[in-house]
Amino acid sequence: MLLCSSAALAGSRTTEPGKTLVVYFIIYDQKVDHLIFREKANESGGTDLTSEGYYIRGNVATFIVVNRGKKPHPFTFLGKKLGSVKPGGRVRFARRALLSRGSFPYSSKTSRGKTDRGVLKVY
Repeated sequence: MLLCSSAALAGSRTTEPGKTLVVYFIIYDQKVDHLIFREKANESGGTDLTSEGYYIRGNVATFIVVNRGKKPHPFTFLGKKLGSVKPGGRVRFARRALLSRGSFPYSSKTSRGKTDRGVLKVY
């Protein structure tokens, strides 16, 4: 009979490799929002994107900013300030794993001159 503690089982789960995600920050003229997708290989050798509701610590993500507004908008995330993203523009700015749990703020100035803020939560 083999016995092991639940802590030993939990410890091995936290070191498993994370999923590969794509996090889109969508800027509109009035607000900014984020969408999370999981990359998964399909049968034809390509990649499918499946919507995810959350980001788990250790997942590796590519962060992409898309401006769907009619004016240029600056964007800030993880302490990195991007210049103005042109209308219809798309900027890929990082590929990394977030290794700690918490709330990671992002922000963008709207066309009304106010700063719209959001939070990417990592569990």
